[in-house]
This record gives sequence, structure tokens and C-alpha cells, in this order.
Amino acid sequence: MFEYFPSNAGWTLSVACCLSMGGEISEVHEACKPLIPLAEAPLAVANEAWFQSWMSVAERVAAQGDELLAKGWEFSAGARFYRAAQYGFIAERHAGWKDPRKLMAYRKASTLFQKSVQLLGHRTERIEIPFEGATLAGYLRLPDGPGPFPTVIHYNGFDGIKELQYGFAGDEAVKRGIAVLFMDQEGTGESARLHHTTKPVASEKCAGAFLDRLEQHPAVDRNRIGVIGCSNGGYDAPRAAIYEPRLKLCVSFGAFYDSECLRAKFEDLMDHPEVPRRGLDFADQMTSVMGKADLREAWHDFQKRSLEGHLGGLKVPYLVVHGENDRLVPLAFAERCVAEAINSPRAELKVFSIAEGSTEHCGIDLVASHSQYIYDWVAENFGGRVKAL
Repeated sequence: MFEYFPSNAGWTLSVACCLSMGGEISEVHEACKPLIPLAEAPLAVANEAWFQSWMSVAERVAAQGDELLAKGWEFSAGARFYRAAQYGFIAERHAGWKDPRKLMAYRKASTLFQKSVQLLGHRTERIEIPFEGATLAGYLRLPDGPGPFPTVIHYNGFDGIKELQYGFAGDEAVKRGIAVLFMDQEGTGESARLHHTTKPVASEKCAGAFLDRLEQHPAVDRNRIGVIGCSNGGYDAPRAAIYEPRLKLCVSFGAFYDSECLRAKFEDLMDHPEVPRRGLDFADQMTSVMGKADLREAWHDFQKRSLEGHLGGLKVPYLVVHGENDRLVPLAFAERCVAEAINSPRAELKVFSIAEGSTEHCGIDLVASHSQYIYDWVAENFGGRVKAL
């Protein structure tokens, strides 16, 4: 794996995410080079510098987009706005949840993202639904052609956002004739930032609310709607497919079976809060997305998100994709998910080896390989395309 910051795993992961979302290596280097001396600095100091450096690049690239748009060159402007949005998302990723600039940066990046996909000519629609006193939102990306299309709903991971997943997989899905709803479920993305939703146990409720809307969409085949989950969303997706019978297919990658892989990290955070940390502020993230002021209470509630005793109820095709060198979620979790899905008509495990690449958590070292495999499998099961017409 390309490790820009060998001593700071959180920063390295964010760099890999940015490159996989469509960031340009020279612009990424421009943001990262000044940060090299700060990779081992105290968390607050390091992440303040991270925010400033990435926002500077985001604003410079957005300004280029404005100049190109003034010329009427919409494709070129859209490409700049798209990259500027992604750099803004990467900037705010490491900002504290109580820092008002986090929300400012997120709103700015979201506006650029929406402008970019329109200028680039993507068939992308923003969908908003009322949900339990809040609003949930997503981007429905459609393939070319009249449809109706087989469709999947995409769950984020622990600290993911819909725009991140859009960059990872949108192109691979639509070229195979698969529509995707990239949405921010509770406790992620804008639903957490703007509406203060928290991560639930019953992830099927959110899926059901979006299904109600998708079933009315003329471009969506209501009989071929599935669900995909990334990382901690690999709990949400199968849970949804078990308890929401309208979902006809399920994929998990980098999948959480339960929270045991994080126990040591969070017990250390709780028992030794004075120890310096690097990268993502996991304590701040956990308390914020669980809606608790106390980390122990947040961790207690988060542990309820477990697939134990549930996977026998999964009765649709189920694919689990995992990296052999996943350093966050052990391969045993993926193996257990497949082993316990005894009533699925097609439960499969794909492990990307170190020799193949795409072997880190969620394939972040080579995301395209994960995305291509997943959407080939979805196309094969849902009647999409696996080759050009």
C-alpha cells in the first residue's frame, strides 16, 4: 500500500481515500508535503494543519473551476469542482466535531460536489426523505438508457460519507447498467452533521424509507433492489437485507460482524485518555455519531450493532469481499459472515490476496479492484452487463 505518512495510519488512509475518489496526485502532494514534519505532532496541532493545508488546495482548485466556467467550458469546470469537493471532504474529515469550520467545510464541499456532477453530465439526482424527525439524503446515479434499472442502496462505513462511496464505485456501477443510491444513513455524512442522527441497531428502517421512494422512481426496477455496505456499513447492509424483504441482494466489504475488532482501541482510549494519538480522533468520532457525551456510554451502545444470531435469516444472494491484509477488520469476520448465512441461496467470500492488491481495509490500496468485482457480481445476479454492448 502507498503510505504517504508511514507513522500516521489515519492520515495515510485519508490520502488513499482521496486518490480513490478521483484526487490528482500532484494536488494531493501539494496538500500533504507541508504536513510531513507534523505527522507525529499532537493530535490537535496535526489535524489543524491538515485542515488548513487541504482547504487551501480545495479553494485553489475551486477557483480554477470558476475561471473555466466563466469561459463556458463546463466539463473542465466540473472536473475542477469535483476534485475541489473531494479535497474539502478530506479536510473536514479530520476536523473536530465541535469545530464550526467542519460544518462550513462540509457545506462548501457538498455545494461543489452537486455542481460538479451536473456539469460533468452524470445522470445523478439528489433524493431527500423525511425520517424520524430528521432528513436523510442520497445521490441516485443512473446509467444511460431508459431503464428501469436494477438498483443498489449503498451504506457508508463508520466515518464514511456518500460522496466518498460515489467516487469509489459510481463509474463501475453505471457502466454495468446498475443504478446506485449513495446515501448517508443515520450517524454518517450530512445526516449526522446537519441533522444529528445517530447510529442505530435497526439499520433496516432507513433502507425501508429509501425503498418507499425508490419504488416510485420510473428508472428503478422495484423487483431488483439490493444493498451494499462498506466497513461498519457491512453490518448495516446484511441487517437490512434480513429484515427488509424488498431487498433482493446483499454485498458487504471490509465487513464488520461485530465490534470486537475495535475493543482494544476503545478500551485503551477510555482507560488512557492522556496518551497522545494520531490521525482520526476516534473518541470524538464515536461520541458524536452515537450522540453521547461520554465515550463509555457511546461504546456500550455501539457494541449492540452485532450480526450474531441474525445471519440465518438472510435469504438472498450474499457476497462478502475482504482483503487478506486488512489491518482493521480480521478476515475471520468475513468468514463468519458467510458461514452463518446458511439460508442464502448464494453466499460467497472473495478474498483479495496480497499478491493481487486491493488487500487492505475495504481494498483502499486498490479500490477499483474491489468495486469491479462487486459490480460484476451484482450485474451477474441482477441481469446487468459485464461487457460492452
